[in-house]
Amino acid sequence: MLPLDIHIEGQKVEILPEWREKIEAELGRLQKHYSGPILHARVEIIGTAHHRLGAFEVHLAVNVPGEVITVTRQGDLVSPLLVEAFDALDRRLAEHSSITQQKVKAHEEFARHGRIIRLFPAGEYGFIETDDGLEVYFHANALKKGSFAALNPGTAVKFGQEEGEKGPQATWVQPI
Repeated sequence: MLPLDIHIEGQKVEILPEWREKIEAELGRLQKHYSGPILHARVEIIGTAHHRLGAFEVHLAVNVPGEVITVTRQGDLVSPLLVEAFDALDRRLAEHSSITQQKVKAHEEFARHGRIIRLFPAGEYGFIETDDGLEVYFHANALKKGSFAALNPGTAVKFGQEEGEKGPQATWVQPI
């Protein structure tokens, strides 16, 4: 079963039939795994030939009751990006499902604390320094409350952490 409302768009690229099939198959798979309904799904594939991180960007956004979950991935080939983005979305939906079913308390018991040390507004990302001196990457999409524009170096935050491709990264960030 697919979400009630699906939008698949291409910017500077035409959506190929095999991409559309892959997107619909992945959305169907997610709907089976997720405990609640996926009300709306939006998939954008953007051609960015000049981008230093690859020729394409994939943006996923799904509306579930009470939240919008987004994932962005960049790279050179669309099909692997779709797989990676939907795997990340599957993890985020599983986390959301666990929280809403009260299996875990919004990761508060695993929260780390730190301060923002650097912000890169053009790329919508920054770095948090923990009390023990570790630098942790975060993206604007990880913010739980507030806006990226309202953040400043020195802002105290609590956050969840995982190991990313290039080191530690925040799965969620909340200004204190």
